Amino acid sequence: MKKIFTLLTLAGLLFAGTALSQSRLSFGLAGSFLTSGITNQNNYGLPFEMDYAITLGGAGNLHMEYDFNKHLGLVLQVGYTNLGQNYTDVYMDTNYIRRIQLNYLTIPLMFKFRTGGEVARFFVMAGPQISYLLSATQVYYKQDLAYNKEAWNDITKHWVKIGSSTITDRYNSIDVSARIDLGVEISIIKNLWINGGITMGYGFLDINASDWRIPDNSSNTYNPSHNLFGGFNVGINYCFQP
Repeated sequence: MKKIFTLLTLAGLLFAGTALSQSRLSFGLAGSFLTSGITNQNNYGLPFEMDYAITLGGAGNLHMEYDFNKHLGLVLQVGYTNLGQNYTDVYMDTNYIRRIQLNYLTIPLMFKFRTGGEVARFFVMAGPQISYLLSATQVYYKQDLAYNKEAWNDITKHWVKIGSSTITDRYNSIDVSARIDLGVEISIIKNLWINGGITMGYGFLDINASDWRIPDNSSNTYNPSHNLFGGFNVGINYCFQP
């Protein structure tokens, strides 16, 4: 029994030493071209909801990756992400256009799995992403003119200008999303590779601030709003270890 325990201990130390020898640390830059959306629009009690329109955004980040071995790793990013939602509609023969832009500092922490390969390697990584709201703006037009209608906010007990351009106070400062990336890495030279793929994410928290969770005027119910996004990303990474 003592010999078996000794052999298992030696095997464990050998495995740990092998895993440690395969570990590496890399840094890089990445950018994303995104389409984004906001579920359950909040039109502040107005008697109509607008049709969703295609919304484009983007992201850029610094990338740090620690690989435990050739297949498993942990990825930390810090960056800037532009999300939001565009709307357009015709209501009672009147054209309306609304564009919401939400700018976040984003910090995703994801576990990564990659296949083997000297030149090309496929990967998948997933994990939580914490987003800190930096600013929120909108443009709101009625017949190509700024929409200046005021509405009563029954929560704050104030009249509010619905079409205000700066609306940061209407949104929560933090959002937490689930994110998943799929793609491929391609080595250029030793310790330097590029990567490309797709990214997707969905926010779990209601992005509307508590003072702006105004029920829909037609149904008198409130539905929480959530961020969602998807798109393509590219990056370049350099490893500081052999």
